[in-house]
Amino acid sequence: MIAEPRDFIGNILAKLINNRLENPLELERVKKWRMSVILETDYYPISIIFEDQIGIEATTVDDPTLIFRMKFQTIVSIVKKETSILRALIHGSIRVKGIIQHPRAAFRFYKLMNLILK
Repeated sequence: MIAEPRDFIGNILAKLINNRLENPLELERVKKWRMSVILETDYYPISIIFEDQIGIEATTVDDPTLIFRMKFQTIVSIVKKETSILRALIHGSIRVKGIIQHPRAAFRFYKLMNLILK
């Protein structure tokens, strides 16, 4: 299980990940990823660190693998199924830095987010 941070966005994200990764084998597979992701919203950034465990912090980490920039409303629209992650990427509502340098990490993170936001 991922520790649930006290901040609003990090707490919700941790709850969503915990709910979807109840299968211990799936959780162990994700824990083995070696990457860090920053979700930048119009409120504050969240860092997700995958390294032997999954950590979520309301701060930015140095030298992240990927940076996702979006408005909080985009996240809400995805959760409410008004749009999808792929559609938001195509229309520019979500911008990603590092996708060319780290396509495997981007694909893994996309699959995880797509799973937890369903």
